[in-house]
Amino acid sequence: MFRFASLLVLLFVASAPAAERVEFPPLLDTAGTAHRVGEGPATKATVLVFLNPTCPLCQRYAPTLNKLAAGKHSTVEMYGVVSNATVTFKDAAAFAKEYGLKFPVLFDGSAAVAARLKPTHVPEAFVLTAAGEVAYRGRIDDWYEAPAKPRAEARTHDLADAITAVLAGKAPTNPKTEPVGCLFEDTLPKPDAAPDKVNYNRHVASILLTRCGSCHRPDEVAPFPLLSFADAAKRAKQLARVTADRTMPPWKAAKGYGHFLDEQHLSAAEVATLKAWAADGAPEGAADDKPTPPKFADGWHLGPPDLIVKMPEAYTLPAGGKDVIRNFVIPIDVPDSKMITAIQFRPGNKKVVHHALLLLDITGQGRKLDAAEPGPGYGSAKGGVGFIPSGGLGGWAPGVLPRHLLAGTGRFLAKGSDAILQIHYHPSGKEETDQSEFGVYFAKSSALKPLGGVGVENWAIDIPAGERVYKRSAEYTLPTNLTVVGTAPHMHLLGKSMRVWAETPDGKTVPLIHVESWDFNWQDYYLYRKPFTLPKGTKLRLESVHDNSSSNPANPNSPPKRITWGEGTADEMCLCLFEGYCDTGLDLIRLVTDNATNNKVVERFMEPPAKKK
Repeated sequence: MFRFASLLVLLFVASAPAAERVEFPPLLDTAGTAHRVGEGPATKATVLVFLNPTCPLCQRYAPTLNKLAAGKHSTVEMYGVVSNATVTFKDAAAFAKEYGLKFPVLFDGSAAVAARLKPTHVPEAFVLTAAGEVAYRGRIDDWYEAPAKPRAEARTHDLADAITAVLAGKAPTNPKTEPVGCLFEDTLPKPDAAPDKVNYNRHVASILLTRCGSCHRPDEVAPFPLLSFADAAKRAKQLARVTADRTMPPWKAAKGYGHFLDEQHLSAAEVATLKAWAADGAPEGAADDKPTPPKFADGWHLGPPDLIVKMPEAYTLPAGGKDVIRNFVIPIDVPDSKMITAIQFRPGNKKVVHHALLLLDITGQGRKLDAAEPGPGYGSAKGGVGFIPSGGLGGWAPGVLPRHLLAGTGRFLAKGSDAILQIHYHPSGKEETDQSEFGVYFAKSSALKPLGGVGVENWAIDIPAGERVYKRSAEYTLPTNLTVVGTAPHMHLLGKSMRVWAETPDGKTVPLIHVESWDFNWQDYYLYRKPFTLPKGTKLRLESVHDNSSSNPANPNSPPKRITWGEGTADEMCLCLFEGYCDTGLDLIRLVTDNATNNKVVERFMEPPAKKK
């Protein structure tokens, strides 16, 4: 699985090194749209303005803020934030509508944003850098000398100037000014604590709707919905338990060791809030605090695709037994080679499709394997696709929404390629059928940097039966500059943890990813929030731990057996793949070729290491 990125495959991705940043949970705005503040891959500046509908200056500054929002750069995110305990969701929505606010107004019911930024007034503005650091806080401008004391017009435009400075990569001339307005009189909760007197409508709904709703809704993969008070209240204690032990949401990357898009790692405050709500009997709260639920997109999220590719026939999954990994060969009918900027996989049967991987084959090997086995698709004795893929298009896991690749980049699709759609199925208790499909979005321009993949891996694996702590390490030195956009750690059932970092030639250490509690069933492909470049000579380093003892519940053998490297799920692997782009196409070819040679890819697939007796 994910073999394409360690082979001669043209794939890439990008990210930003770890930096101290102010973190916020996802929040709903007054229209019911979920926002992850400051996380856009192109975002260079984030503007947050604390508002209170009852404050006259918040009302009077509405036209100024609207003008600023209308003229803002595409790399700027701008939000209003309502955090005061005396303001209901209904009040905030009415204010945004009455004053025609042209930017999202976030309802911060738990005061999570306020607890981190600690505003003293409304309106008070904050400007954050791409790294999430506060570059400016204070007034919008100097129109008001004091409440009820306006000038004829503003002489300084502090907020606008601060945004301009941050976009230019500079510190604002005045990073802090005295805000003018109504005092922010609430006592704020501690950043990692639950608010007082937790209820569903004001505090819990936003957590469940933004963190859980994409999977826990009708006709999705999760076993029950979590879109209403009734859905959640009857499971309050269970929700508190599975979030406290981090079983849910299923996000495995350690917080702060690399920053990724769509992180589902609950904050300490969110976990504490769910615990306090359950302990207090799961109260519903005031009706006026009930948020507008988000509208989850159905169909093709990125618009009609340029090409729809569907399994030629349905596959029948038996009612019970072990999970099934099945490979389906699907010809891709394109008249010429193309660059692709996005794909969207749509499971035909969401009850049984656990995750999917889309690989490419230009050699015809997949067709031969498919023809040799009756029925739709084929299995593989090794657990992979049975040969070296010629490329890849990405993958899908529950809750993951499609997105276009980083602007200016694309994945290469050669004319005559077959798609190898590898699907992981889990039986539902009754016989099911599936006929999944995916949509392909072609690049509008051919002048794109192709994405390519490299791997850091150790295939000298020989784990004695009963070995509880079996450690592996690996490293790979980049022969070229590499701008990184994403990563995919990979082990099998005996994997317990993996930590990967980079050491640059000038002695800096860059955290890349740390999976503290590996779970084969929830492996993922992680996109970094911001692209970052690792220079030539950088060492990619990996450390992993495997557990082949009887105390490992995922161990496929009872009693444990000696396990060596192999593609099969019951064998073991140790690798981490990275996707990115190089300065030139020749550099990319050099990088991928060097990486394949270093990892002895062809040798490993043709003659896997012999298992000792």
